[in-house]
Amino acid sequence: RRPLPALMMMAGCFVGCLVMLLVVAMLAYGRAEQGDEVLLLGATRAMGVNRINAARLETTVRKPGSLRSRLRGSSPLNYISGKDRVVNCNAKTASNDFPELKNDLLLRAARGEETEQVPVWIHRQAGRYLPEFLSIAEANGYMKCFNTPEIAADLTVQPIERYGMDAAILFSDILVLLPVMGIEWRFTAGVEPYAVNAISTPEDVEKTLPDVDNVDIREKLGYVLESVGITRRKLDGRAPLIGFSGAPWTLLTYTMHGQESNGRDNSLEFISKYPEAAEKILVTAKKLVVKYLIAKVESGAQMLQVFDSWAGILSEEEFKKYSLPYLLQIATEVKSGLIAKGIEPVPMTVFPRGCGHSLAAFETSDYDCVSLDENVDPAKAREQLPSKTLQGNFQGKFIYDDEATIRKETGDMVERFGTQRYIANFGYAVEKQHSPEKIGVFVDEIRKSSQKLNNKVTMENIDAKATV
Repeated sequence: RRPLPALMMMAGCFVGCLVMLLVVAMLAYGRAEQGDEVLLLGATRAMGVNRINAARLETTVRKPGSLRSRLRGSSPLNYISGKDRVVNCNAKTASNDFPELKNDLLLRAARGEETEQVPVWIHRQAGRYLPEFLSIAEANGYMKCFNTPEIAADLTVQPIERYGMDAAILFSDILVLLPVMGIEWRFTAGVEPYAVNAISTPEDVEKTLPDVDNVDIREKLGYVLESVGITRRKLDGRAPLIGFSGAPWTLLTYTMHGQESNGRDNSLEFISKYPEAAEKILVTAKKLVVKYLIAKVESGAQMLQVFDSWAGILSEEEFKKYSLPYLLQIATEVKSGLIAKGIEPVPMTVFPRGCGHSLAAFETSDYDCVSLDENVDPAKAREQLPSKTLQGNFQGKFIYDDEATIRKETGDMVERFGTQRYIANFGYAVEKQHSPEKIGVFVDEIRKSSQKLNNKVTMENIDAKATV
C-alpha cells in the first residue's frame, strides 16, 4: 500500500505527460497546416504503361500560409507494397535556396486550384520579336546564347520584366538533346536547324545512338541545367520557371533533317520502311527526355512542358503508335523518378500539336495540363479532358490586327475557355514579326477579361444565394 502523497504525485506525472503529448500533437498539426501541401500519388497500370494514380490534391487557399487540401479522384489510396502503392513525398522540393515564389498563379491553375485571374505566358516569349532580345542575340550569336548560362538566363527573364508574364520558360532549344543522341546539329539565324549526320538507315541508328543507360545527363547538358539555377535567382520569385523538352517523335524528325532534305518527309518514309529502327530511336529519346526533365526539376524548374511540335504530320493511327505511348510514359516516369529521389513532382504540360483527334487519351495520363493548338475547339477539349487544365490557343494572326480586334478576340477566347483550370497562351508561338506592343495588348486583355468574368460569376453567385 502506497502513501497518499506518493499516489498523488504519480497521478500528477501521468496527467502532465498527457498534456505534453497533446501540446506536441497540436504543434505538429499546426505545422502541417501552415506548411507546404503534401502530394499523394498512387501508382497503377493504365494504357499499357506504368501510370501514377489519378488521385490528386486539390487545394483551396483560405488565408496566407494556410492550405486546406482534399483528395479528388476515383482511385482508392491504399498503402500497400509493390508497383501499386501510394507515395508520400513530404513536400520536399528540389532546392530551398532560391528566392521565395511571389506569383504562383500559374502553378495554382495547373493544379486545378481556384485563381483570381487567368495566368498568361506565350510559347517563344523570349524571342526575336523583342528588341532587347535581338540586341543580345545579334551581338553574341544564337549558339553562344544557348550555350552560355548567364546569357540564356538574361534572355529568359526579359518577358517577365517587360510584361510581367505569369511564367518564364527557359531560353533553350528542343534540339539540345540531339548531341546526346549522337547527332551533330547546326543552327544559324533565318535557317532551320539541321543535322550534320542525319539518320537515314537502320545502320545509321546502330552506329549513332548512345547506350542511354550510361548517359550522364548532367555531364552532357550541364550548361542548360546551370542556366536553370541562374534564372531562378534572376527571376527573384516574380514568376515560376518552366523547363521543357522536345517529345520523342519530334526529336526523331530532327535526327533525319539534313541540310538538303526535309526531316518530316524523311521520318514518315522511315517509319514505313523501318518501324523497328524507328522504335529504337523513340525509346532512346524517351529515356533521355525523362532523365533531362528530372534533372531540370532538380536544378530548380517549377513546371515542365513536353513539346511534340511535329506530331501533326502523323495520321491518327500513326500518332497512337509512334508518339502517344512515349508521351504518356514520359509523364509517368518523370513523376515517379522525382518521387524516388524524394522530390515533390511538379505540374507537367503536354503539347501534342495538330492532334486534336486524340486529346481524350490524355485524360487518364499523368499530365496536369494539355496545351491546345489553334484548331481545337475549347468546348470539345473540355468534354474530353474534364480533369485537366487547358492551355492555349490564341491565333497569332490576330496580333497583326489593330488593338480593338486583338482585345475582342482575346476576350472571346477567355469566354470560351472560362477562367478556371485555364492558362492563356498562343495556339503555337510568337513570331519574330509580331509587334511587342501588341503582344502587350494581348497580355493586358487576358487579365482584364478574366478579372471581369470572375467578378461577374461572383456577383451571380451572390445574387443566387440572396434569392434562396
